Amino acid sequence: MSKAASDTLEKVSGEFESEVLADLENGRKEILAKVESARKGAAESVAKIIETSIKQSESVKRQIVGAAELEARNAQLKSLEKAVNEAFERATEKIASSGGAAYEQALERLIQEGLDVIGPKANVMCASKDRKAVASAVKKLSKAKITLEEEEVETIGGVILTTPDHSVRFDNTFEARLERMRPTLRKDVAALLTGT
Repeated sequence: MSKAASDTLEKVSGEFESEVLADLENGRKEILAKVESARKGAAESVAKIIETSIKQSESVKRQIVGAAELEARNAQLKSLEKAVNEAFERATEKIASSGGAAYEQALERLIQEGLDVIGPKANVMCASKDRKAVASAVKKLSKAKITLEEEEVETIGGVILTTPDHSVRFDNTFEARLERMRPTLRKDVAALLTGT
């Protein structure tokens, strides 16, 4: 081979080698850029997945805690209602078994409270067991015009007063008084249970 052909071949071979090496370097750079881009995309995807998982776990945690708090509150309310009902039962039992001078004075106060609501003219009804004590209390309240009715009331104690025309009725039986006290008693029992 001639020197000129050999130089040309060497020149062409060198240029080809330079082009191939340049193409390889460009390809390597492109691949590295693609790998870096894929790595960043994967890292972003992983970060989003982790963030979503954290949000979901916090949401589930809040739901569980909320459900537990609601369940605890319901249990507390049931306990409160049970305590109030027990207090009412004990009070009712104690009232039903009471008697004597203190009981008669209580009936007199109940009648007086009723007169304060109804007015100085009233009809009074009571349970048959209280009839004698109520009649005695009516005599003591001579300033008012009170009629003891024959009609009996189903109650553990106390009285029901009405105006003479029965247009206004004031239930001052022990059961009615306890019912009127229920919200206050519930509040007091709740304060005792919670320590507030």
